[in-house]
Amino acid sequence: MKTCNILKRIKDRIPYSWLLLYEMWGYWRRLLKYNASFATDDDMQKMQYTLLRENHVIEKGMSMRNPRKGFGQEKVSALIKRLRKYNTLYGNSDRSFLIYPLSTIKAYIKYQHEDAVNIPDIEDKFLNLCQEVGIDPNALITAAGVYTTDSGNLRRDAMGNFESLLYSRHSIRYFKEELPAKERIERALELAARTPSACNRQAWHTHIYMGADSHRLLDMQGGCNGFADNIHCSIVVTADMKGFLDYEPFQCYVDGGLYAMNLINTLHYEGLGTIPLSCGFYSTKLKMIQKSFDIPDNEVMVVIIGCGELTEEVKIAASSRKEVCKTNVFH
Repeated sequence: MKTCNILKRIKDRIPYSWLLLYEMWGYWRRLLKYNASFATDDDMQKMQYTLLRENHVIEKGMSMRNPRKGFGQEKVSALIKRLRKYNTLYGNSDRSFLIYPLSTIKAYIKYQHEDAVNIPDIEDKFLNLCQEVGIDPNALITAAGVYTTDSGNLRRDAMGNFESLLYSRHSIRYFKEELPAKERIERALELAARTPSACNRQAWHTHIYMGADSHRLLDMQGGCNGFADNIHCSIVVTADMKGFLDYEPFQCYVDGGLYAMNLINTLHYEGLGTIPLSCGFYSTKLKMIQKSFDIPDNEVMVVIIGCGELTEEVKIAASSRKEVCKTNVFH
């Protein structure tokens, strides 16, 4: 008890600014050790995460409305090269990881064949890698690449039970020209307001941009090259830093992230297509976006949600999910 009282007195005498600086310093040290930009291929998990990111770039290209003919060949070749390196470094530890990206490359080759594009060099590299790994390419049946579905099915499943809502929600990269009705977005916002927040502070905010403003925002965001003009409504989810105290400097991202996921689901429930777009940028870029789009400095950008009216047929990236046993530990 005496020790606790002493620590409390010390804490009370230290300015909050120094406490925050100490928190930032501790986080900076962890970033240097664990961030995937540093010594990426020296750590199996870092390499896996970055390979999944590179793999999704290929899936994303196939799920666009009108991708450039023969797109992505350099990226696929680079992915194969890194997968070969992964197999050399970590194949004995987790060879099963390779099944999903190899399945994506197989789907990519099939996609190009259907588009009358010959890519013999990539095919050879793919077959050689499968041989090195010891995987029969004909046995690759993991969900990968893209598939086409009817938007009516998505809307029907979104109105079903909670399980069917989750399984039917996908990232959509193109929409009808017509703007989503304001009333439907407002209904989704009302439902998303049921999101739990730290001490019920509800410090989230949304900024909605339509038409040319949406296109300009997404051009500045830069993560949807090739399909920004197909997204006619963008919702920026932010969280207000004023809502949190000195010992919870990152809580705004937690509360904002919870709200954003609920909003994505409620928009889907309302029959609208969605795609979450990252706000993971350096502060200089975030400040530029916030200034250009009148987002207050006290709000942190959490995610941009592109949304719109679904076309009759929709191309969807398979985006295979990890087994729960690989992401969970019962203690």
